[in-house]
Amino acid sequence: MADARLAQALERFPEAAATLRRLAGSNPDFCEICEEYALARQSLAVFEARPDAAERPEIGDYRTVIAELEGEIDRILKEAGQDG
Repeated sequence: MADARLAQALERFPEAAATLRRLAGSNPDFCEICEEYALARQSLAVFEARPDAAERPEIGDYRTVIAELEGEIDRILKEAGQDG
C-alpha cells in the first residue's frame, strides 16, 4: 500500500502504528479501507476549503463516511490486537 494512503490512518490512530503497518502489508481488504479513508479525508478537505463550504451538503456526507471508516478501522485494530 502506498504510504500516502496509510498516512491518514496513522495520523488518526498513532498508538496503533505497528498494527496498522502489519495489516497494510498482509490484508488487502484493510488496504482498501485505508484507501477509502484517505480519499474521503482528502475530499472533505477540498470541500471545506471552498468559499461556499457552509452550503455544501457533501461536507456532512464525507464526515459521516469518515466516521464510519474510522469505526471500521478501529474494529479491525481491536480484532488484530493493537500491539501487533
